[in-house]
Amino acid sequence: MAYISLRGEMGAIAQRVGRREGRLIVCGPSAMVHHMQHESLRDPRTKEATSECHLSGPLRALDGIRGLAILMVTAYRFNIGPDCDQFPGRLLFKVLNYGDLGVDLFFVLSGFLITGILFDSKGKDHFFRNFYARRALRIFPLYYGFLFVTLVALPMLYGPSGNLFPEATANQAWLWLYGANILMGIRNEWCLGSFTHFWSLSVEEHFYLVWPFVIVLCSRRQAMLISLLAIALSIVGRILWLGVVGTEVPVDTVTLFRMDGLALGSLLALAARGPNGIRALNPWAVTGGAACALAMLAIACLPNPRLFGLPVTVVAAFFGALLVLAVDSNAATWWGKTWRSPILGFFGKYSYAMYVFQLPLIALMTPILTPEGTSSWLGSAFAGRLAYIAVMTSVTTLAAVGSWHLYEKHFLALKTRFQGPTDSPKLKDPAEFAQSWKQYSFVSANPPQTLERPIPPQCQEPELGRSSN
Repeated sequence: MAYISLRGEMGAIAQRVGRREGRLIVCGPSAMVHHMQHESLRDPRTKEATSECHLSGPLRALDGIRGLAILMVTAYRFNIGPDCDQFPGRLLFKVLNYGDLGVDLFFVLSGFLITGILFDSKGKDHFFRNFYARRALRIFPLYYGFLFVTLVALPMLYGPSGNLFPEATANQAWLWLYGANILMGIRNEWCLGSFTHFWSLSVEEHFYLVWPFVIVLCSRRQAMLISLLAIALSIVGRILWLGVVGTEVPVDTVTLFRMDGLALGSLLALAARGPNGIRALNPWAVTGGAACALAMLAIACLPNPRLFGLPVTVVAAFFGALLVLAVDSNAATWWGKTWRSPILGFFGKYSYAMYVFQLPLIALMTPILTPEGTSSWLGSAFAGRLAYIAVMTSVTTLAAVGSWHLYEKHFLALKTRFQGPTDSPKLKDPAEFAQSWKQYSFVSANPPQTLERPIPPQCQEPELGRSSN
């Protein structure tokens, strides 16, 4: 009989999975992944099929998508300065202007993640308390801390000279109540100055407030139908508003008109937790994503690309397809490695603070750094704008990293107090699990693919609960 030594995290998981069935199971990568998919993540309390295993663990591919989204928005935000009429600057800066679509990617990603968290937590004790507390610990400290410092503390300490953001100060009640998007919709103008970008945080906060009730009160299929209905309402609502009222800012900011990205992400999360898992969505993602990409290119060439708000849905569908293909990617391929790259993961980790700080930092840095100044100093509009983007991205990143380590992570540590009683350590996605097989050490020269050894009853552990986010 071969004697087998298991090391590290994979070994601990293997032993726990084996103890569930009253035996020790040691196997190669394919067999272990197969066992994980069919045993360790099946929830015995529900009759509906749950997600494939790589939807219940930490998804590095989603960190990569988040990183891409914040880099797109960052490039868009700092793409300002003198016009550059020569190639390649003209083309480059025109492409960077589409970086605002990163907000749509954030919406799809948020819908996917939040719906997955809610669905996987459904039926657990303290469902609402845990969700709202964990969301509050992630969002409120930075958001309200930033509002307090900029809109309250600085004006109190320095008087009028400390009022660095007068438009936001004059309308701060809307910001404190997550109503920035509503105010801009009512006035039909981007009226909050350096705090204008908080409209998207307001949209997401409204989604967080309502969506848990949809998930807890509906079955998976019913929630999918509601997601489709939300997408349809957003499309029809934008068409009617632009056709009858005609004002454009509400179409860009009001929650009802921007629900299709969030609802599409939710639809994908629920579909991925169906009987065939996320892999069943691959054919749609390939063909639909290609069709949406072609449609986006065609729309970009039109003189008036508004088209009653239909491009918003096309962009959301494209990003939905991208998300599916990224999540279901093989970590060993170039495509999978791209979405799991440390660089994208790094920016994904600090994306929230980067988003909060970007616009205010432009105003704060203006006395010492402007795109016009860098262009003049370098003698080139092209080089000056590139330098400005690089420097401001670096400043924003440093501010976000400092915020995380000095402030945010101390609140995030409190999230462990709001976990369900059956929460257990997360499992890796199957591709990464297979790659981690090198942590196993076989004493025998030719170990079998699968070996089972009975465990005495007194050594068996109680069944572990299902992994959750």
